[in-house]
Parts: sequence; C-alpha cells; structure tokens
Amino acid sequence: MKKLECLGQPYKYTTVLRCDLENPRHGPQTVHVVVDLKQPIPKVYINTNIYVKHFQSRTILYGTTFEYCDFLMRNESRQNNPVAVLIYNYGKHNFPQVIRPCPALGVYNVSNLVLSENMIPPFVTPGTYYAIQWFYNKRNETLLHYESEFTVAAPSIFNRTMSLFTLK
Repeated sequence: MKKLECLGQPYKYTTVLRCDLENPRHGPQTVHVVVDLKQPIPKVYINTNIYVKHFQSRTILYGTTFEYCDFLMRNESRQNNPVAVLIYNYGKHNFPQVIRPCPALGVYNVSNLVLSENMIPPFVTPGTYYAIQWFYNKRNETLLHYESEFTVAAPSIFNRTMSLFTLK
C-alpha cells in the first residue's frame, strides 16, 4: 500500500483515534484505523469507489452506496447490490470485529492489520488502484472518510478470499 489517509477531520459524531500505515524496514506493512462513535447512529451509509490508476488518470472500476443497517437486516437488499455483498464479505473475512449490529456506537478498531497477498481477491489484476470509502449518517454528516492507494504486483491464485463471492 502506498498511501492511507483519513480526510476531513474533525468529525461531529466520531473521533479518529488512529489512522495510519506503518512501513517497517524489515517487516510487513500494517494498517491502523481506530474510530470512536460518541453517540448511537441508527442509519450508516457506506459509499465505496475503487479506481484503476493509470499515470495521472483514474478510471472507476466499481462503486456503490448502500445503507449498512438495512443491508444487515434485510436479505432482499443484498440481492440488489452485488458490490455491497462483496464489500461486506471482504470486511467480514478480513476484519470481522467491525461488522456489528446497528445502531453503530463505540470504538471500531482495526489495529495491527498485516497486509498480505491473501487479502487480494483472485479477480484483481496487477496494477495500481485508488480507493475511497466514506461512512456517513442520514444527514450526510461524515463519520469516517478515507482514501488509499495500493499496487498489486501479482495476485495469489490460491487465497482465502474465494468466499467473497457467496451470498450469506
């Protein structure tokens, strides 16, 4: 990963306790994102966009916006948004501690997340990517907004992310 940056701080309802990428000289990269939601948020919207970066331009690969609490409660909404299913299953697989029932409240902690080739879905081709993820409430007030840039050299053929394609 080349970059991880939380944007637009401070936020009204959340405190970002940590948002950084560690690049040790003789070890794997680790990601740390720790956010404290100060009051219950009954509706959390998630906007995710992934772009392929080529020189100075970006081409959108996929993007979606969905209401997280509704997504968790109603299986019908999962059938209508396959990108949301992919994002949810990826999160459930790689950092299950942040997949919690609504209302959203308390500390959401992704610390010491070691980046490895097993985190790359098998359909991702080599290249440079740019991702933006924005969490907000029904009044469009930001809860967390971050962007990252990463490079995939060669995806692992046999990795644990094959379960991302199943509707659960």
